[in-house]
Amino acid sequence: MNNKLKRGLVPLFVLSAVFALNACGRSGKLPTENEAVKQTASADASTGKAEKNTDPKEEILSEASDDFFAGQDDREGFLDWFSDTYGAETLQSMVNNGVLDDPEVWKNCTGRTIKTLFWDYHTSQNDSFSKENKVKEIETKDSDKADFLFSGDLTLAENTATTVLMDKNPNSLSQCFDQGLMDTMRDADFFTINNEFCYASASTGNKLPGKAFCFRADPKRAKLLTRIGVDLVSLANNHVYDFGKDAFLSTLSTLKKNEVPYIGAGKNLNDAKKAYYVIANGRTTAIIAGTQIERSTNYTRAATADSPGVLKCLDPKEYVDAIKTAEKNADDVIAICHWGTEGTHYYGGDQTALAKKFIKAGADAVIGGHTHTLQAVEYIDKVPVFYSLGNFYFSSTMNMPRAYDTGLARITIDSDGKLTEKFIPCHFSGGKTSKLKKNSSGYRQIINDMNSWSSTAVIEKNGVIKRK
Repeated sequence: MNNKLKRGLVPLFVLSAVFALNACGRSGKLPTENEAVKQTASADASTGKAEKNTDPKEEILSEASDDFFAGQDDREGFLDWFSDTYGAETLQSMVNNGVLDDPEVWKNCTGRTIKTLFWDYHTSQNDSFSKENKVKEIETKDSDKADFLFSGDLTLAENTATTVLMDKNPNSLSQCFDQGLMDTMRDADFFTINNEFCYASASTGNKLPGKAFCFRADPKRAKLLTRIGVDLVSLANNHVYDFGKDAFLSTLSTLKKNEVPYIGAGKNLNDAKKAYYVIANGRTTAIIAGTQIERSTNYTRAATADSPGVLKCLDPKEYVDAIKTAEKNADDVIAICHWGTEGTHYYGGDQTALAKKFIKAGADAVIGGHTHTLQAVEYIDKVPVFYSLGNFYFSSTMNMPRAYDTGLARITIDSDGKLTEKFIPCHFSGGKTSKLKKNSSGYRQIINDMNSWSSTAVIEKNGVIKRK
C-alpha cells in the first residue's frame, strides 16, 4: 500500500491539550487563569498602576503590531474563536508576556503558526474564504519537517511510445519506474508533477490546427496518478489546451472526479490564480504555478475573468499578484514556472528576470520546467531556483525517445521554516525512469553536469544543494 495512504490525513485542525500550551510565550509555562490575573496585578503594581482586570482580546487588538497578526484580517472574530478554542487564559498569557510584535508567540502557544491558525479559524466558520480556497492538512513522516517533491514533464497521452509500452505492463504506469524511484515518489510527504497533456475522450475536442505536437489521454488514465504517489498536478503548460476548450474543461472535471487537485489553470482567471495550500506540522505551504510558454504563439489560451485557460506569465503581472496573495496566506511559497528554450541546458535571461520577480513577490523556492532537458540550480537572494527538471516520463511520438537524464527536486521545510534543497538524479531509458544509485557513474555524471552549469550553487555527493 502507498505509504501516504498508510499515514493518512489528519483533520484540518486537531485542537487539544496535547498542543504545546505549556510552552506558550517566553515564560516557559502557561499560567492558570488565577495566576494570570495575579501576574497582571503584580505587573501593574510594579509600575505604579492601579490594580485592574483587562480584556486580553481588547488589549491585543489595540497594542499588537501588524507583524504579530502576519497581516491577517478579521482579527476580532479570530480572537473570539481563538479564546473559545484555546482558552482566554492563553490570550492573557500573551498579554502578560508583553511580546505583541513577534508572530512566533502563536506557534509557541499552539504548535501552529498564525497563518495556519487563521486557516483553522476560516474553516471553523465555513466562510467564503475557506470555500473558495484549496487547502489540505497532511501527516508527515517526521513531525519536525515536511518533504515536498517535484518532477518535470509527464505524459500519459495516447499514440506515444511510452504510453503504448505502459499498456503492455500488467501494473501499468507503476511498472514504468524502478522500485527505488517508486518508493521515493510514494514516500514523499507531498508530490507534485507537471501534467503535460489533456484528459479527454477521442470524441471531445479537435487537435489545434497548425500545432505540431498535441497530447490527449483517455480520462480513465487519471486514476494512475495517485497510484504512483501524486498529490497535485500543475496544468500551467503549453499542452493542456491542445484539443481546445472542451477537452481542457474535460481535463479539469476528470481530475476533480479522480480527486487529483490541480494548479495553474481553471475555469476563469480567479480559479487559475489559486494556490494549493498544504498544512504540515503546524506550518502552511502554498504551491502555485504559471506558464511563460507559449512566447511567440497563442495556441494555449490564457484564463480571463470569464473564460477558461492557464495562468500565463509572459507578462508576469497576474502571476506575481497570485504569489503575493499566496504569501499573505502561507508561511512558505513554492512557485512553479513553465519557461525557457527547449533543448538547451543553459537557462536564459528571461527566466532569471521572471524568477527575480517571483522572489520579490514572496516565493521561497522556484521550480522550473518545459525545456525537456535538465538545467542548473541557482540561488537568487538566497532563494533556490531549479531552472528546469526536464522530462520525467515523456515521449512525443511513437518512437521511443533516446535515453535522457532527469531528476526530482526535493524541498524540505522544517518546523522553524528552514528550507533544505536536494536534487535526486534519475535516468530514462527504454521506457522506464530509474533512480540512480549514489555510487554509480551516471549519478556522478549528472551531479557534475549540473554543477558545471551553475555559478551560485553546488550539488553535493548526497544531492543536498548548498550556496557557493
